[in-house]
Amino acid sequence: MKYVKDDKRQQKRLAKIIQKMATSPHVAVGILQDEPITGRFSMVDLATVHEYGSKDGRIPERSFMRSTCDAKRTKHIKLAGLLQSKIIDGKLSIKQALTQLGEVVEKDMVQTINRGIRPVLKPATIKRKKGSSKPLIDTGHLKGFIKHEVRGVS
Repeated sequence: MKYVKDDKRQQKRLAKIIQKMATSPHVAVGILQDEPITGRFSMVDLATVHEYGSKDGRIPERSFMRSTCDAKRTKHIKLAGLLQSKIIDGKLSIKQALTQLGEVVEKDMVQTINRGIRPVLKPATIKRKKGSSKPLIDTGHLKGFIKHEVRGVS
């Protein structure tokens, strides 16, 4: 027969974790800075145009954020569950767990860009880029601005 020890310290620790999790800590991943990179637009503007396409249709939709989250949804949910278990077991803090999740999602978004996103570039664009046929990899700036930030945790 198994016995369960009533450990008040463990109960208090778990209650604190649950209370902290109820304050909506989260990790934001994507283009988080909205500082202008030129006088006309910011990196958020550039990412938005590529993510959804331009209003005039000249730049097609080349989602790197939504498509990554859709394609890696199962992986990210499984990781979140594993990290949650580690928080409950006292092996990780909430901030550490969210940082790990953010790092994975950030890396996955960069890999999506590195693999190449459809639709392919027009021949004139490939010529201007000196033979590079992968969209969103002209200067590497966009990939460099993909970051994660843990919020709501002290």
